[in-house]
Amino acid sequence: MMRRTLALALVALLGQALPSAAAVDYSLSGFATLGWTRSTGLEGGRYLRFSDDSGSLKTDSRLAGQLDLRFTPAWSATLQLKLAPAADTDQGTALTAAWAFVGWRPANDWLLRAGRMRVPLYLHSESLDVGVAYDLARLPVEMYSVVPSNEFDGLSVAYTMPLRLFGGSELSLDGYGGRISTTARLWNRDGAPLRLAAGANFRDIDIQLAGAVLSLRNADTTLRLSINDARAKPLDGALLPVSVPFVQIAPGLGYFRVDEALPGPPIESVDRLRNIITTVGVDHQFSGGWRVTAEVARNRQLRTNVGANTTGGYAALSREIGAFTPYVSYGRLRTHNPQMDMYRSLVAVQLPAFIPGAAQINASQRVFAESIYAAQQQTWALGLAWGAPWGGKLKLEWAHTRVDEVSRLLDTPPGHHGLRDKGFSTTTVNYNLAF
Repeated sequence: MMRRTLALALVALLGQALPSAAAVDYSLSGFATLGWTRSTGLEGGRYLRFSDDSGSLKTDSRLAGQLDLRFTPAWSATLQLKLAPAADTDQGTALTAAWAFVGWRPANDWLLRAGRMRVPLYLHSESLDVGVAYDLARLPVEMYSVVPSNEFDGLSVAYTMPLRLFGGSELSLDGYGGRISTTARLWNRDGAPLRLAAGANFRDIDIQLAGAVLSLRNADTTLRLSINDARAKPLDGALLPVSVPFVQIAPGLGYFRVDEALPGPPIESVDRLRNIITTVGVDHQFSGGWRVTAEVARNRQLRTNVGANTTGGYAALSREIGAFTPYVSYGRLRTHNPQMDMYRSLVAVQLPAFIPGAAQINASQRVFAESIYAAQQQTWALGLAWGAPWGGKLKLEWAHTRVDEVSRLLDTPPGHHGLRDKGFSTTTVNYNLAF
């Protein structure tokens, strides 16, 4: 219904714009990234879906084309199609619309848009996949993995005004709302016998969201503050547990009732989860080519103890030296105690093998624990970006990530316990081009 309403709105808007347009101006553009990554020290696992000891071209490689139309000085439209690894499978690629909206500018300081747009959470939200727009080989996942989808279908309103601060600045306030159907990827190390296959499993979810962004920009500095209210539910109609009760079957012996098929007290559930996501970002260009960028995100989980409740962020320091820009960055991601305590309890409680059905119950508890966004990792990265004389940017980065207890960004092979108090290294080489 939401998509049909948006489609009708777009047709109505275009219907008003096109008759008054004597000619339609258009421009074609695009961007591409060819990237190779290799992660070592994972003990047979993978990082960011594809990066392993053998290396992969899938983690960062992208290709996109964009069509911009201008019907009148007030009316415009944008369509951007992106070819990238599919979100609902680890095999193959998918062509999706990253941008598809109609814009109306009734005055210089107002902009209204309807259609598919980018969720404006980050400093680099608008240029998320455009590698030539930033120097880092990869935007730090400790910050840029906050939400399951970076796009939404809906409406946005932006107001911009000039300020005299810092020798001349621009202040903008954006409000937006809409929804998106997307796919959440869960990694189930061993699966559950007869119920769930081991490895990657995918779940379709519906997300309703609304938010506001305040940005201050001038020639050297960008400051951004955003708040986003996201409410998610599975498209299959399944209820989501608030918590799971512990069932004691003997002194010192019991299990968590993670499935309605198991005996025990009722599982308190809701039909939709809610997260309040707040982000703060700053980017400043100093004299001498020095640049500092930092962002922090607080993803606060409401209504449940088994969802995503994290704080993540990074800081990066770089210096432009001619065509070369070396940089260093540090990122950190932490899941807060309610979710981590639930994860630890589910993994630690194991029924002995002599109890009937113990293997199935233990597997079900692990699968449930793996649905919690549990992540405790930190990453140091050293890199170099080169503005090639023929165009584009060639980037090289070496990063070391330490996992304190667990990280949902890692795929642990079956039968392994995963990394704990250990580190691994990731080497990235990519070439970024805009045309």
